[in-house]
Amino acid sequence: MSHGLTPTSAAANASSPPADSITSKPQSKLNPEAPTFIPRLQSAEQPLNSPSNIRDRQATASQEPSAQTFQQHSEKHHGAYSDVINDAYQELREHHFTTAEKAFRTIFKNFKKTLSQCERHSVLLGLARSLKEQTHEKQLEACSLLEELRSNERLTKSGASAITNLDLTLSLCEEALGRYLKAESRLLILSKKRPDANEQALYQPSGHYPVDIALARLWLNTNKRKLSETLLVKLAAELTQKLQSHLSASAACKFRKYLHDTNMTLVRLWQLMDKHQWAENLLLEMSGKHPNASEDILCRPCERSDINMTLVRHWEVMSKYKLAEKLLLNMSDKRPDATDDRLCKPTKHHDIDLALVRLWQLMGKHKLAEKLLLNMCGKDPDAIEDFLCKPTRHHDINLALVRLWQMMGKHKLAEKLLLNMSGKTPDASEEVLCRPCEHDDVNLPLVRHWEVMGKYKLAEKLLLNMSDKQPDASEELLCKISGKYAVDLALAILWQMMGHYERSEKLLLNMTGKPLDANAEALCKPSGDRKIDLALMRVWELTDGKHEWAERLMLNMSNKLPDASEEVLCKPSGNHEIDLALVRLWELIDGKHEWAERLLLNMSDKCPDASEEELCKPCGHHDIDLTLAHFWKAAGKRQRAKRLIKRCCELYHSIECELSLLNFHVGQAGFMEMITRYPKNADTLLTTSIHYFRLACTQIIEGGPESGKDNLKTALELVESALEMCPTIAGAVSQKAHCLRMMGASEQVWKALFARALSLEPSREHKDKTDHWRTAEAAAFRKVRDRAELK
Repeated sequence: MSHGLTPTSAAANASSPPADSITSKPQSKLNPEAPTFIPRLQSAEQPLNSPSNIRDRQATASQEPSAQTFQQHSEKHHGAYSDVINDAYQELREHHFTTAEKAFRTIFKNFKKTLSQCERHSVLLGLARSLKEQTHEKQLEACSLLEELRSNERLTKSGASAITNLDLTLSLCEEALGRYLKAESRLLILSKKRPDANEQALYQPSGHYPVDIALARLWLNTNKRKLSETLLVKLAAELTQKLQSHLSASAACKFRKYLHDTNMTLVRLWQLMDKHQWAENLLLEMSGKHPNASEDILCRPCERSDINMTLVRHWEVMSKYKLAEKLLLNMSDKRPDATDDRLCKPTKHHDIDLALVRLWQLMGKHKLAEKLLLNMCGKDPDAIEDFLCKPTRHHDINLALVRLWQMMGKHKLAEKLLLNMSGKTPDASEEVLCRPCEHDDVNLPLVRHWEVMGKYKLAEKLLLNMSDKQPDASEELLCKISGKYAVDLALAILWQMMGHYERSEKLLLNMTGKPLDANAEALCKPSGDRKIDLALMRVWELTDGKHEWAERLMLNMSNKLPDASEEVLCKPSGNHEIDLALVRLWELIDGKHEWAERLLLNMSDKCPDASEEELCKPCGHHDIDLTLAHFWKAAGKRQRAKRLIKRCCELYHSIECELSLLNFHVGQAGFMEMITRYPKNADTLLTTSIHYFRLACTQIIEGGPESGKDNLKTALELVESALEMCPTIAGAVSQKAHCLRMMGASEQVWKALFARALSLEPSREHKDKTDHWRTAEAAAFRKVRDRAELK
């Protein structure tokens, strides 16, 4: 009987590593447009139509996956209040965290004096678990609640709490808050391991499987991936062996659950390690399928919805869109060749429908995605705007529709829907528009939407109201933390967009607890919160004279010393986000462009002196490949960049890659035929504007200023349309400046636009100024200027 993939299973023999030699790395095909996936560890009985927490990772404070499934809160409670406690835990199992929180609070408030000690502990642990999955503030409350409970009860000889699962739950809350050392120390005590033990001792299973799985997940999230991988593989082997022995039905059920959680965590780890083939093979094994099976069999759903959904997301990451789509359609009882009406008919399972919407967005099938979402809302696509923008009672569907309309450039519709969700109308006064509603997961997306639309003042006023601050308050009060983590971070990032760098820096430093007058060494020490540290790096990157601080912070986050050798400095840290941020920073620093290229090549496993064939071969990580191609293009290595992007298009099939390739054909014959294949959005409008601008420059050079007037007018109209869709695209702001300068606008106007573009994207200053089109533009501008001087 197969209970899941283990290192000795038939499938693993072909593609999985032995437990003690997990070092080799297969080629991966990472698709960056797929949403970051963290598998939710559901019970087999969880209904398919349970609401999924599908929120844009930029829209709310993102959380790590639910870890309470490692603990046996699914066990039935017996006693006077067993029914209400079990109901609250059922809400928790189905990821209805707010509902579960209210239920546990109500139980504790109404029955506090009559609950038995066991029931009281159970209620408080359930409340902490529900809080842990929500906002930063509620995670802090969960920690405080558990620490108080812990301080009032006895401890074991090892220093652990005698209350079952308290320390495990507390460690998960600490991990969610970024208190990794505390969480690890607590888990090591529970697993009876010493922090200074050697690796061989650390990755041995302790027999306390929920703790072992939690420890593996913590190591996964703190870049101790070898430890995590070895522990998980050993756990899988040990649990499989137990399941092959004679067990009672209840024991077998418990161990199957542990094995399932172990395998799902291993899938997540292999995804992060770019071992996508191993992750896929494991998921297929868990589904009872062979990797070499036919497409029909591979796309046949298994009984477990969490495995099916994880496989869908994994195929998205591997750019296997057709397999992902076919599996989702089979889960929806639909055929791929069905009519659009049939394909867009909602099922009873919102999580499947929303997953299909997301997949169609990745595939560029925006019309199908929109039609399905509107059908889920009971709306006709041809309905009037007021009806289309009326919120449904399903919060996740409303937010999914907002995100889709943003992608489609329908910003007015998205704004109107968000305002309606807030109980406001677009024609309300500024005071009313900026008044927060009771749902921060609506307020924060509205802030970000206003940022995209360039409505910075409205966004700032809303955030200040959410922080209980007045716009005319003193600098000290404005930069004081509000206690609302997501709001403070959003305000700091908004101030960067508005050019208020000093305010942003002060608020971020206050969030880290560092004194504003501390020395550089203290200021550049990582806070432990990666979001804050990256935001602080960004503000120093934008501030004149503080590039050295930004670099030092990035190097500290990479565990490197500033005076290390170039070889050490250009060695990847293992965290792509930090490494790519360092690349972008070095692009801004004179004399360190070669370091940026060398780090990118090391991240790609390439040597600088490799053949052109090897250099232009994709490494398997979309963001690294595309950053390297853009770096080469900006450095004037156009042919090499074009060759790499062509191969990226063949591998990733992403819109981003295809648009990058399209940019190489701007101003050339055949461009207009190519652009018709792409949906109309801000990016394609900008690219087409640049195309007409370059045609105009050629005409001016060959026939004089009058000959290029029509194409210049078209170029300006197109870029203004792009800016109407998205006012914060630096390239579009710069393109408008180029158009106006060529059309004879005042120097003050176009210089202000160039300055605005530079503030939005500081690296523009270091782009290659000797590119052919720039030379042509300069020649055309001289002709326009000479004609103006003659007049």
